[in-house]
Amino acid sequence: MSTIAHVKQQVDRIWYASFQTDLADTLAAHLRRHALAGVQAALEMALVEELEAHRQPYRQHSLPIALQRSGTYTRRVLTTHGFIPDLHIPKLRAGNRARSWQVLTRYQLSMPLLLDQALYLYTLGLSIRDLQEALYILFGHVLSREAVNRVTRAAQSPMDAWRTQPITDTPPILLVDGVWGQVLQPTGALWIDQSGHERREMRGVDQVILTVMGVWEDGRHQLMHYQLAAAEDTAAWSDLLTTLIGRGLDAATIQLVVSDGSTGLPAALASHLPNAKQQRCVVHKIRGLERSFCYRDLTMIDPLTQEPLTYEAARRLRRQHLSTDAHAIFEAPTRAEADARLFDFLPV
Repeated sequence: MSTIAHVKQQVDRIWYASFQTDLADTLAAHLRRHALAGVQAALEMALVEELEAHRQPYRQHSLPIALQRSGTYTRRVLTTHGFIPDLHIPKLRAGNRARSWQVLTRYQLSMPLLLDQALYLYTLGLSIRDLQEALYILFGHVLSREAVNRVTRAAQSPMDAWRTQPITDTPPILLVDGVWGQVLQPTGALWIDQSGHERREMRGVDQVILTVMGVWEDGRHQLMHYQLAAAEDTAAWSDLLTTLIGRGLDAATIQLVVSDGSTGLPAALASHLPNAKQQRCVVHKIRGLERSFCYRDLTMIDPLTQEPLTYEAARRLRRQHLSTDAHAIFEAPTRAEADARLFDFLPV
């Protein structure tokens, strides 16, 4: 069954598995921020719909002054993705203290996990139908299905706005990566928790999150797009690049694409970004180089403590030294210095 740990593991995998730290940090923050915006939009619309359902029986006659709307007030609510500091609660002209809320009770400080999960998973590609069904399980005992449909559209809006906003400033460099992990998806089955609440069964499905970050010459960097795919093949990368170009990415402006060794990317770049050169990520290059490191004549004494080392500790120390020296080649300030460091690095 899905738990808060599953959602956290997804974020952690995105955070740590990416080849580029800024890209991983930015993606994780983006997912949390957009899920939080969806939770807030869903809650605010659900509260409005609950209030309208309360007023509906009185509309057959003249609506009493006490039941007329009177703006909103704000309160804080905790979610899995952080606090909503300014959730807008609709008010009536009178009787607000006496009225009991069902979507969000007066002293309720946190929301059900299912709401947080559903909106987070929607940012990762959960279908709008599945999102709608999740929200119906949460709010169906209070709201009509038509009202839940309106809540779904309200939650969908702030998250979809980013996916479709035009790209007006194309960066010269793209960092692209595919992060594999198990993404929770609904199975269609339901189960009853210990409190007697109906919950949706979620199962992990292996998928990859294809992610693109733009980098400008002045050092600015910005997450530009991400989408789920079944594989890092040419079709998946082509679909992603087509989406970016459709949003306004200028293919002629892209000069460099930095990536790992994804085999499907070169053909997609040749088709959609023909002017761009591809550079493999330095970290992945050195990881591949580690398979060829030599572990003969190991130093069996720790150079700092002068304590004897085990064989595994000595191998680990050799790998650390060789990796540091390999990184230093790429970090050289000039080509001549890089060549000199490479000469010293290579075995005699």
